[in-house]
Amino acid sequence: MSSTSIDAEFSRAQDNMRKKAVAMGQAPVWKLLFRFSGPAILSMVAAASYTVVDAIFVGRLGPEALGALPVVFPPILIFMAVSTGTGVGAASFISRSLGAGDQASANRCACVAVTLALLVGVLVGIIYLSNLEAILQLFGATGAVLAPAKRYMTILAQFAFLHSAIIVIGNLIRAEGSPLVSGMAVVVCAVTNIILDPILIFGCGPIPRLEVAGAALATVIGHGMGIGVLLYHVLSGRSAYGFRWRLFIPNRAIIAEIYRVGSATIFRMGALAGVMTLANTVAAAFGVITLAVLGVVFRLARFAFMPTMGLGQGMLPLVGFNFGAQQKERVSEVVVKAGLLGFGWGLFCWLILMLFPSQVMSTFNSDPRFIVEGVRALRIFVLLFFAVQLQIIVSFFFQGIGRGIPSFILSSARQVIFLIPGLLILPQVYGVVGLWMAFPVADILSILLTLGWLAIEFRNQGMPFQLRYA
Repeated sequence: MSSTSIDAEFSRAQDNMRKKAVAMGQAPVWKLLFRFSGPAILSMVAAASYTVVDAIFVGRLGPEALGALPVVFPPILIFMAVSTGTGVGAASFISRSLGAGDQASANRCACVAVTLALLVGVLVGIIYLSNLEAILQLFGATGAVLAPAKRYMTILAQFAFLHSAIIVIGNLIRAEGSPLVSGMAVVVCAVTNIILDPILIFGCGPIPRLEVAGAALATVIGHGMGIGVLLYHVLSGRSAYGFRWRLFIPNRAIIAEIYRVGSATIFRMGALAGVMTLANTVAAAFGVITLAVLGVVFRLARFAFMPTMGLGQGMLPLVGFNFGAQQKERVSEVVVKAGLLGFGWGLFCWLILMLFPSQVMSTFNSDPRFIVEGVRALRIFVLLFFAVQLQIIVSFFFQGIGRGIPSFILSSARQVIFLIPGLLILPQVYGVVGLWMAFPVADILSILLTLGWLAIEFRNQGMPFQLRYA
């Protein structure tokens, strides 16, 4: 391709990006929230769905296999934390650049983020495969749980770069104003996983029975299919970014800015991995059944929180763009409306899980001991689901305006400041009930801290709390 045609393609990409940027600053807020968050929510629900489906099918293999899932999730979550933080930090930088009219910085940031995604995936894969058994034991894998956990994690670590790429590139495409493409990639990933799960876990025709390794292989194939959707969007010329080879070289200033904001997400998810490890250790002391229940409850919680995470991801570029354009009243409107949507979803989840806990838990395993313990755990665990969603929205608000420190503190408050002490103290006093009580206690304390900090920030920025229908 000649330099003239390359420049023309680059110019078309710049024009496309400008048009999408104008919409973020002028279109009605409700419309933008549904446009940006709708695909993100769909993709998050799809992503959470296949983890739940994994648990349903793996649960048919017995409590030991089901108990392996909470053990492998913390090391997976640490890896996802770095990838998600990279994507969120890059998306915030890109959105603020677009709001300020700096399209060249947005292009360069997108390219550097892709490079970081591949480096993170390869590095994490090497580290995990080199020390897999020790790592799994560190996160609570003992006895009969260790073998299935090792089989599951080996496959995921070998293809970690695919997982990293789909997370980071998905955030970039959402930030450019094409959330539907990002959402479709995750949906394709999830549907592929759900279809392949029973086939690879239990075997079908010439395909052998792979058990927990089959669940991991289904996930890897799903990631590959999702990456295919994203690459098609980029290579077909539909992307608003102007990708050039020289822009993929790591840039120190851009990397620093990505992780200045993205560090809040990395720490929040990394802290959650630490908390899950501690919770695994506490639960394992009460037996395999309690450990298996903990794994299911965590996956149900993830399913409940992921739509709000998707809402926050869709909200982030809108907040970043309008804050960069000094449209602070519009920023306020975006945050308030997103908060109402998150609260409504949380209330719906709370009602379902409080009213039908036995039906939900019996989906994963039919052991009477599992169901009795699961019902008790679920009703305590979800006491404040309807309010925790607001904390997620507020954290994305601070990331969107580039306030890394408040987002860092607020996102880590629940897991580190409040939940860890609860897990260390309450089970000692109340036994296994104390394990489940630690979560709602941490929820209420972190919610109070978050809403107070939000009120102070709005006052300092001169932004009113408003619900104005544009």
